[in-house]
Amino acid sequence: MIHTTRAALLSAAAATCLALPALAADGELVIATPTLSDQTMTPWSGSGQRKTYLDLVYEYLVYLDPEGNTEPGLAESWEMSNEGKTWTFHLREGVPFSDESCGDVTAEDVKYSIERLVAEDSRAGPASTMRRIIDTIDTPDDLTVVVNLKAPDFLLDKGYFGEAQQLGIVCKSYIEGLAAGADTAAPVGTGPYVLDHSTDGSEVVLTLRDIDHWRVSPDWETVAIRIVPEEATRVAMLQAGEADIAPVSFDSIAGLKDAGLRIVSAEKTWSPVIRLGGTVQTDEARFNKENPWSDVRVRQAMNYAIDKQAIIDELFAGEGTVANGDTPVAAWDSVQPYPYDPDKARELLAEAGYPDGFDMTLKTFATTPGAELPLMAEAAALYWADVGINATIEPGDWPSIRTEWTSGKALDFAMTHRGFPFPNPENGVEAGFSTQSLFASFTSDDLEALMAELAAETDPAARTEKLTEIGQYIRDQAGAVFMVLANEPWAVGPDVGEWVIDTAYVYNFDTVGKAE
Repeated sequence: MIHTTRAALLSAAAATCLALPALAADGELVIATPTLSDQTMTPWSGSGQRKTYLDLVYEYLVYLDPEGNTEPGLAESWEMSNEGKTWTFHLREGVPFSDESCGDVTAEDVKYSIERLVAEDSRAGPASTMRRIIDTIDTPDDLTVVVNLKAPDFLLDKGYFGEAQQLGIVCKSYIEGLAAGADTAAPVGTGPYVLDHSTDGSEVVLTLRDIDHWRVSPDWETVAIRIVPEEATRVAMLQAGEADIAPVSFDSIAGLKDAGLRIVSAEKTWSPVIRLGGTVQTDEARFNKENPWSDVRVRQAMNYAIDKQAIIDELFAGEGTVANGDTPVAAWDSVQPYPYDPDKARELLAEAGYPDGFDMTLKTFATTPGAELPLMAEAAALYWADVGINATIEPGDWPSIRTEWTSGKALDFAMTHRGFPFPNPENGVEAGFSTQSLFASFTSDDLEALMAELAAETDPAARTEKLTEIGQYIRDQAGAVFMVLANEPWAVGPDVGEWVIDTAYVYNFDTVGKAE
């Protein structure tokens, strides 16, 4: 049944393919991606999806190696003090912005970048939770930034301030000079590339700066990131040499390998999930008591009703495991996922007063990774229908659904989404399950108390235990419909040499090598 749905959708995509673009130019790396999200140019003006292109322009205080260990970035060194409440960053000297009028990066640029990212009008994903912990920022000299926190954060360096998040460092004077136009103007950063042009709904093209960059020596003169929503078109472009890199669905892997193309994949790098709106119980404005899933028994039933392993086998080619939480967290490895038990689901629905089920809306979109999200929605709806839950699926796009989700209103719909493994797993918990987060899909007074205990704990072993306790609580309360911990496959063409995906949320296209 699921296989039939998937095949039908892929056939429809193939039938609607447009004429393919011209072959990639020599020295140009072409990346075909389903979306460019908001296509805005400042770190605070949209989602993390824009990191596909913004990470070529902006740089971070801290970078991570493939094992997740911290490496110096624009901060040459740093130290934590005051039991995790004070962090001091010592900046690298002589790193120039792409606009000569900006000069080199200074502490004032870093301070401005932090304050702008956490401002009330920021649309960056971690903005609201960062705003909750950051108190003041001092700049004792041009190369020193002291960040004072309201509560301890023992992993600030690899978490909110690391490359996996959105704290790209901007030029203060440039942004202030542009005023309201900064979000759509050409971005100025310290990265190896500058924007050549951005065509709304089509592509973002970047060109290499004429400098010996301090961090990387890219092999490609130009990086063109083009919007290609249709999976069949991306596959055809790869096979024809019209794209060098593209995210692909698990369905396409075997055929691409047969065609001689290489797959670069990382394990458990994202988690397809169904989040339930209006379940922020600690915020009256965002809690919708009329939703059937405001009752924990209904949320549990929605989890029991779905054969998630079958979805993994059919939609994800076996490339994943049944999820036990909203995002991959090592401390949650002992937390058991919901088994497939439709009889238990019917029993819980009857206990909650819904023996005949109910009607609901499930919104979905495709993204990177996440081409399978619409198909996963179809599959979940089929399983829910078997226990009486009638889900009407509404296809959409992430910017629109994101705006609605973060509106601060009591939502009456569910949405497919994707979670990522945060370098600091506590950041992921805060984003999804803290009252302070506009992205929260579930909160409760008990959960807030558990998170407060975690924030106050200073012993690393005890913090891990408390994080495990939080994961078990979120699972038992069914804070979402937990689906899959999935791998992330990308196909690469013959002109691409070495490329290592460091983490699921970092698009390090500046490190893509050329084939010899």
